[in-house]
Amino acid sequence: MDWEWLYLHNRKIIKQLIKIRYIMSHAYDTFTSQFKIFNRVSHGSKVLEIGCGSGKLSNLLSIRKQCKVYCVDKDPIISSLAKGKCIEILNINIENSELPYEDGYFDHIILLNVLEHMIEPAQVLLNLKRYLSENGSLIYSVPNIVNWYSRMTIFLGKFEYEEGTVFDRNHLRFFNMNSARNLAIDAGYQIVWFDVTPSIYLYKEKLNFLWYQCAKLLKNLFSDEFLIEAKKKS
Repeated sequence: MDWEWLYLHNRKIIKQLIKIRYIMSHAYDTFTSQFKIFNRVSHGSKVLEIGCGSGKLSNLLSIRKQCKVYCVDKDPIISSLAKGKCIEILNINIENSELPYEDGYFDHIILLNVLEHMIEPAQVLLNLKRYLSENGSLIYSVPNIVNWYSRMTIFLGKFEYEEGTVFDRNHLRFFNMNSARNLAIDAGYQIVWFDVTPSIYLYKEKLNFLWYQCAKLLKNLFSDEFLIEAKKKS
């Protein structure tokens, strides 16, 4: 068989299959915020992801759910990795810039661990409301500052800034369960879904289901993140 001829005539299909195989081989832990938020997004919807980073979630939504994904990230270097994974990327600061989209344009607006980096996150959620369709939803996650690990760290006097954790030096806001929920409520939304991710990683592959149940039972103590979906009040 002439493999070169086969590749040249089917390279678009082959590249797509390789991309899907790569994604499936790096399947998400089902208890992560990305996996849970992915499951909340409807097939074929228009999605705005704010703080897209490298575009991992946007790529999944585009390929596996055929969503039309638009991205916003104020970091042009990191977001350059998202090129080709969404329709377009805007390198703007959402706190002081308007979006160039019509009112009601999006079915979902996603902010995955982004609001804690903002000066006035509730105002941002209020401003985003106009871009949601009539039945559209806002989906966001924020880290939990009062879980067992944070409490123990502070109690022992070992507080240090840690990049990529709740103690990240770029975090301007901190949340427990109530303040995470109040972000949506204060901005005039109605919460339709609330979930958590576990903060215990011991024997994660085998016991994650147990740590998740602990987090659901004692949310402030054992949750790593709070996940919320909210809609405009009717």
